[in-house]
This record gives sequence, structure tokens and C-alpha cells, in this order.
Amino acid sequence: MATAAASSFLSPAAKFALQSRSPSLRPTRSVRFLPVRAQQQEPQVKEEEPAAANVPPPPPQEEEQAAPAKKADAQSLPRQPRAESKNMGREYGSQWLSCTTRHVRIYAAYIDPETNAFDQTQTDKLTLMLDPYEEFVWTDDTCQMVYNEFQDLVDHYEGAPLSEYTLRLIGSDLEHYIRKMLYDGDIKYNMRSKVLNFSMGKPRVKFNSSQIPDVK
Repeated sequence: MATAAASSFLSPAAKFALQSRSPSLRPTRSVRFLPVRAQQQEPQVKEEEPAAANVPPPPPQEEEQAAPAKKADAQSLPRQPRAESKNMGREYGSQWLSCTTRHVRIYAAYIDPETNAFDQTQTDKLTLMLDPYEEFVWTDDTCQMVYNEFQDLVDHYEGAPLSEYTLRLIGSDLEHYIRKMLYDGDIKYNMRSKVLNFSMGKPRVKFNSSQIPDVK
């Protein structure tokens, strides 16, 4: 079981706009339609198609090569052994950017996974702390699944303002993803946790109904 101290992930936040005033998170993509004249000329082009009817179809190998390759696992940024806590005074407390939920904590700062040094000056980095209360049983593979989803969400919100609202959007999506992992059976509740409140629903027990005797 992966402990909470070892379940932290560090991602670059350089894709976010630090001083953006635009409320939109991502620009919409425009869709191009064919002009009317081009649509009317399509039947004339189809009349000339029989000349190229003998051309064999492309081999299926080319279609397989065109398929997108599987994404590599997200890699955490290197650790900084000499990192120290900075900007932790009361005068800087209102500048903290974070999102804290039951199972996800996201900070716009560098947090050392061993010494817990909190360097708030490094706002170009996002630190993810997964399940600090150890409510679930984690493995290296299941932790990596959450890290990959976190990195995909950071890429999705590219260009968004670096604010608590954006971090809450990412944290909410991660909570839904963890719930999906629980329902799919990828993770399970840690029965040795200090607090057994089953925040994502009561455990489901599979059984064979044929083994239950009929009640008369």
C-alpha cells in the first residue's frame, strides 16, 4: 500500500496564465463548412470516378499505423533536496492557491515529499497530494493512473488563468475519476483507515444468490 507521503506528484504549471484576466478557460475551435458551390460540383466529380475504379484499396497496415500511439506515463518533476519553506508568513497567507477535497489536494507551490517543505514562491509548479487520509488501498499502478489523469487535466486547461477556480475544476474531475476507479474495482477501501466513513458509498460485496437458502 502506497503511503500518503509517497503519493505526491509534481507537475509544471507553466501552461496556465498567471496574470490572465480572461474568464474563459479555453478558446473554442471554429468549424469550417464547404461552400455551396463546392457541394454543387460534387456530382460532376463523381462522374469521372470510374476511371480510377480499378485502384486497389490501401492495405489495412496503413490504417493501423495511423492510429495514435499510447501516451507515456506522466513523470513527476525532480525533487529538490535543498528546498526550504518560503512565503509561509501571515502576510503571504492570502496568496495561497490551492484546492483541498476529501481525497485530492492541489497546491500551486513546491512541496517536498520527504521534508514537507512548502515553497510558495514556486507558483510555476503544481503539487498533487493523493488521499492524505489513506481511505483507499493504493498501489504504484493505481497511483500512476491518477497521476496520468491529473496531467491530462492540466493539459486540457492549457491557457486557463491560474486561480483557485481552475484548481477546483481539476480537483473535482479527479474526485470523479477516483470514484470511477472504486466502482470499476481498481481500488478498494482501506479497512485499517482511522476514519471509516465510506465517503464514496458503502462497499459492495459480490455473492452467489444460489447459495442463499429459501426463506419459508
